[in-house]
Amino acid sequence: MTYGQYAPPKKPKTWLWITLTLVVVLIAGGVAFTGFVTPGFFKSKADTTSRATPEQLSQSFVNGVAEDSASQLWCAIRSKRSYAFEQTMGVSEGAQLSTPARQRAAEEYSAAFTSGGLTVGIAMIPGEGGWCVRDAKVGGEPEPLPSIETRPSPRPDVKTGEEAGNKFVDAINAREIPAALAVLCAKVPDTTRDGVQQIIHGEARYTVEKADVLTTAKQTILHLAGENDGVRKPGRVETEDDADGGPCVASFAPDSD
Repeated sequence: MTYGQYAPPKKPKTWLWITLTLVVVLIAGGVAFTGFVTPGFFKSKADTTSRATPEQLSQSFVNGVAEDSASQLWCAIRSKRSYAFEQTMGVSEGAQLSTPARQRAAEEYSAAFTSGGLTVGIAMIPGEGGWCVRDAKVGGEPEPLPSIETRPSPRPDVKTGEEAGNKFVDAINAREIPAALAVLCAKVPDTTRDGVQQIIHGEARYTVEKADVLTTAKQTILHLAGENDGVRKPGRVETEDDADGGPCVASFAPDSD
């Protein structure tokens, strides 16, 4: 430097570092918030697939209800009311297991969880690839089945369509799948067989109010009064009275006549 020239003093960098520090803090805070809250990419994803044991399945189901992803945990054939449950629950924030899985029958476990102020019980049985949920009941745990066997019992020796229809209704009320399937006609569609099992997985109860014997048509119609999932509904059973092997149930309408 030569004499006569002016050298301005250096500006302090304190405020620059303070500003940079604040920017870094704000960015880190934003990432942390979005990572743990929305969309939550730092969160560990809840398990919604494990079902090797009833304990795993019950927790997976509760997690699945909270995230609207429990569809893969249902049994292939399940209660009719479980479909209504699935539609009404939707995404339920805060679903929590309240009663751990416990054995209630030889091959059946139950558990319960709370969600949206409701208590929901589930029934679990062995299925393909692990355990599966066969029924969901709002307000309490489903009643266990006497047996989860689905092979029909031997065809009972019945003489009339009315007798076949009454045996079918008795099997529905006793929730015995093999006994109900045993009275069905051999040619009924698979949807009818599945539908009968869906009703039994629930807790329906029916009484026969009257029977119309149609001699010319070789058919008997049983008119039912029933209660399906707490709702009073009519029902209807139609039999084929001249079928090979004896009278049998050709159709069943569980909630209409």
